[in-house]
Amino acid sequence: MNTQSELDFETNGNGRGYSQWLARRRVAVEELARRINLPLGHEVEVWLHGGIRLRGRLLLKEEMLFIEEEKLPHLQLAVERVGFSYQEMESCVRVD
Repeated sequence: MNTQSELDFETNGNGRGYSQWLARRRVAVEELARRINLPLGHEVEVWLHGGIRLRGRLLLKEEMLFIEEEKLPHLQLAVERVGFSYQEMESCVRVD
């Protein structure tokens, strides 16, 4: 009996549970990207405070399923393995 109700990794033992969880996480990231108006997963040019420019794919520094609204200014992002917080950005432009 599976007592894990939120993340059903045991969907008939065929591995679909994990795939479904990954799909839900991808949808959650897409929803977050729309909500904060950032092109997560796309090629970007980011300008940080202090005149630092980064180019590459914009990603969440850590994969997460839920983002709490009050933690948004501290959200950790990354471009080409360079981490920074949401509040450090001056601008972000999609280039792909």
